[in-house]
This record gives sequence, structure tokens and C-alpha cells, in this order.
Amino acid sequence: YQPSRAPSIPKCEETGGQFKVAGPLWLGPLHDFDIVDEAVSRLEKPGGTEFQLQTKARLHGLLTAVSEELSDVPLYYTLPDLCHTLRCASPPLNKVKAALVNAGYRVSAYHKEPQAIKTDAPNRIVWDVMRAWCKENPVKNSKKKRKKRRGDVSSESNEEDGSQHKTAGSKILDVEPSITVDFTIPKSFENRKKAQRYPMNPEENWGPKKAATGYKRKVTTQEAPQD
Repeated sequence: YQPSRAPSIPKCEETGGQFKVAGPLWLGPLHDFDIVDEAVSRLEKPGGTEFQLQTKARLHGLLTAVSEELSDVPLYYTLPDLCHTLRCASPPLNKVKAALVNAGYRVSAYHKEPQAIKTDAPNRIVWDVMRAWCKENPVKNSKKKRKKRRGDVSSESNEEDGSQHKTAGSKILDVEPSITVDFTIPKSFENRKKAQRYPMNPEENWGPKKAATGYKRKVTTQEAPQD
């Protein structure tokens, strides 16, 4: 099913389009941070826990990531999705977080997604950071290149006239940033607890196997030679 559209009022401030309807959504805290902090402190004890845990490092990393999250921000952005919308090269994640902190907002990661950004900055500030990045690293118009290779001159000229429909990314980039974006990494980023927050898979090709297709494979067997 495709998500339905919200009523025309209000509209997206960046593109002027209608919002998509989603939900239901849990807006309350996801974790009890007193319990999380207690669990982290027990895992960090010099003698370790009372019983041996084979996944101690992974558990410590997961709970450390949880303890660092913004508890009052229910949703998050993912950097690949932001870049996909603008069709731009991906900036370093630390630079995007630094720009939001330098603009006066809080920012954190999300324990289940390495490329996620949780922040109390409004949407326009997040897009301002991405707009500033695109000014320093201009977006390449790959569509024009493909049309030139195909020799489609007419559609190229229409696009230059602005007669064709603009993408959401081009509409967002048409807006000038409302703030001065500073990508300087703050010194506070250096004081980060060492933990295995997003461990790699324990072995190659680890994870669930291919889903069943319901097709019964035919197995041919040769008849045993008779004596």
C-alpha cells in the first residue's frame, strides 16, 4: 500500500508538497536510563559481571549507544536518505553532527542505525546544513549527462527553461540557507567513551539465509548399477 496524503494545509515548508500520513507513532521515552546506566556500570566493573558473558563487548556497546541518545527526540534522520533526496555526495557524519552542535542544537546517534542523526533542530536547520554542504560540494547533474549521451536535446532545453517538473531535492536546494553553517569539529567530540557501538557481523555471510520460494527443486538420481 502507498501512504496516503495529508490535507493540503499545512504543506511542506521546503517543497510546498503535501505531507504523507504515517503512524501510529510512540512519542514517549524508549528506555529507562537509570536501568541502562546501572547495566553499563556493571559491565565496566574491573572484575566484570558475576557470571561470564560471551557477548559482553557487544552488550556494552549497545547499552552505551542507548545511554547517549536524546530521550526526548522520538524520530531521526539517516544521512544516506538525506543525500539521496538531494542526489549529492555524502558528507562525513561527524561534520553534519558538528554543524548542528555549532548551530546551538543537541545531537546524538541512534543505537540501531550507524548513519542515523537524532537532533532537536527543526527540519529547515537540518536542510540548511545539507544545503551548505552542497554549496561546498556542488551536486552533479547526472540527468543532463545521460540526456546528452542519448542526444535528447529537446528535453534538455525544456529543463533549462524550467518547464519540467522539479524534484524535491532541487526545490530544497533552491532555498538559501537561513544560518551560517560551521562544519568545524568541536573538541567535545573527542571525549567519547570507547565502546563497540556497531559491531561487524561475527563471520562472513552471517545472518538469515535466503527466504524459501515455495518451488520444489527436482533432484535427478541415477539408478544404481545392477549386478
